[in-house]
Amino acid sequence: MTAKNKPIAQVPQPEESGWFRMNEGTTPSLESGGRDELNLAEFPIAALSDRVPNGQLTLVFEDKLESRDSDPIVRRLTIMGTPKHGLPTSMDDEVLVGLIQLTKRRSNFTDPRVPFSRYELIELLGWPQSGHSYRRIEEALHRWVGVVLMYENAWWDNNAKSWVDENFHVLDNVTLYDRERRKPAKGAKGAKAVPPKRSKKVGAEGDPLPLSSFKWNEVIFQSFQSGNLKQLDLDFYLGLRLPTTKRMFRFLDKRFYRRNQLDFDLRTLACEHIGLSRSYAPTELKRRLKPAIEELEGLGFLEPLAAEERYSWVARGSWRIILIRGQAVQGEPGPPTEAGDLIEALKARDVTPKTAAELVETHSQSRVRTKLEVFDWLVQNKDKRVGKNPAGYLVASIRSDYQAPTDFAKAEAQSKAAGQAAEKATKSTEEARKQKRKVNDEAERAKSREVLLRDRWERLPEADRQAIIATVKADNPSVGRFKNMLEPLCLAALEKKLAGEGSGTQKGLFPDLD
Repeated sequence: MTAKNKPIAQVPQPEESGWFRMNEGTTPSLESGGRDELNLAEFPIAALSDRVPNGQLTLVFEDKLESRDSDPIVRRLTIMGTPKHGLPTSMDDEVLVGLIQLTKRRSNFTDPRVPFSRYELIELLGWPQSGHSYRRIEEALHRWVGVVLMYENAWWDNNAKSWVDENFHVLDNVTLYDRERRKPAKGAKGAKAVPPKRSKKVGAEGDPLPLSSFKWNEVIFQSFQSGNLKQLDLDFYLGLRLPTTKRMFRFLDKRFYRRNQLDFDLRTLACEHIGLSRSYAPTELKRRLKPAIEELEGLGFLEPLAAEERYSWVARGSWRIILIRGQAVQGEPGPPTEAGDLIEALKARDVTPKTAAELVETHSQSRVRTKLEVFDWLVQNKDKRVGKNPAGYLVASIRSDYQAPTDFAKAEAQSKAAGQAAEKATKSTEEARKQKRKVNDEAERAKSREVLLRDRWERLPEADRQAIIATVKADNPSVGRFKNMLEPLCLAALEKKLAGEGSGTQKGLFPDLD
């Protein structure tokens, strides 16, 4: 089931993919490391436990995405299970991560149908090769075929650069063979199980290609192909002990992009992005998050903080939580340099690390940068020159200084003109936003100042209040008949009096508002 809708809002996706990140605008590469789809890392799509209460067939998660120049966007995800297989669980979520890795391994996200063997998937996930693991894989696959995900303003369309509505099954179909062997036909007396016929296409070690397969739904597969992926340290993820830790790691790994510190509403993070129960009080939410935070702190992914630094009180029942990326993670990639960025860009396009370093060292950075732009344009337009060996063409184009196609030059000029127009419009819009923020800030300060003055007025002795009222009436003989005019004049007189008792000026009277 698929429902494709027009874009809901042109609001940027929250910055994502922190610890490791794919280069935007490139086709997924075959470089080492795992992959995660960004939408699937944003909201939970499975329960945190491996058992869901009987009869519960729906999970709902939602948050609000703030926008500077429009009302907040409410994003909502509804997960609907089937009566037979129920809702997905934490282990099913882990299986889905494994399916993403198999898709990268088989076709580098070019074919929605993925042949596989359960043995391979179990090995990839690090599970024991046992009958229980095989049954658990089957349950997860059947569940993902039946589950429906309903995204409302919550699915990021990377081509449209917008949040959209999408309703779909995760997998369109799954074909499984018992232990990857064909069973004898029913009713055949004395029939014995026989191995499958050998395919003309064989694997690297001569084994026939696996018979089992699954096929991604079109919505998810299009997201793969649009590059809406981030790198995932698969060994780190699979090595985490708790389901809560794994869910938190995937979400924070997405959000730690160009930021070392994240600040969330505690309830929004814990309930809507990790999956804890909304019935928990703040104290219980902190207690439930503590083991996961401590596990990530111990592995260097998060900076250790004391409770009073980690949490800050806002109002009754409302707390903020601060999460700081660990120093081990921050220091791992080293300070970014233009040469280093070019090397990483070449590696992301399947150029070997040694060749990438040699190209950047022996050729000007401007040449390498230009050839990368031409290469990406050729890939995007499915040019035959990069069809058979894309990485080889890229290396040769840098070494031999291939001339850019005429169509690329025209497209680049048009893109530059459009970019300049967009930049001009952005500056104009930003100036308007700054002016609007300035007006709003001044109004907020005036409102807050009035609240503080009224509080001081109420705490004044009656004699002092009457003295100010008398002074105001004397200075403004006609104001006594109009109460709505008398109050602001009295507050202004009080502010002047307080300033005179202080430094002689109004500055510093309310330091929080200055």
